[in-house]
Amino acid sequence: MDGRLVVLKRFVEALGQDGDISSLDGRTRFQKAVYLGQLCGIDLGYRYGWYLKGPYSTELTRDYYAMAQATAAGQTPPANQQLKPELLQKLAKMKPLFCEPANIGLSQTQWLELLASWHFLRWVNRYDECKARKVMEQEKPVLAPYVQRAERVLKASQLM
Repeated sequence: MDGRLVVLKRFVEALGQDGDISSLDGRTRFQKAVYLGQLCGIDLGYRYGWYLKGPYSTELTRDYYAMAQATAAGQTPPANQQLKPELLQKLAKMKPLFCEPANIGLSQTQWLELLASWHFLRWVNRYDECKARKVMEQEKPVLAPYVQRAERVLKASQLM
């Protein structure tokens, strides 16, 4: 497994994600985990655009399929190939984002999609709150009612 894929695998593991991409739900969760993880200041080089499930990186898609293929071929990173402790500390601070709040009625994948989408619309696209909310209501009506909760969590994590 090449070095870039090892780093990606260790990055996602540090966020408490299993890296399973065998379903749309798993691929969505992987995309949002990397998007949110990079917000802590660890730039893996993945750039995102807006797509059906919110922020989406074609480069990341290429890499997670390559990682899955390498794993299926029996390639695993050596145990001594780990992220530096300072990177693990940064990622550990992000882990609370990955726990969907109690009584919210969203799956972890939906929660991550909500957080990543709201952040992307407000900070990457630089939409004001009204325009971002309209996009959420039109394109993500199931998630739109929880925007205020997502914003509170992102602000508490100093991501907004």
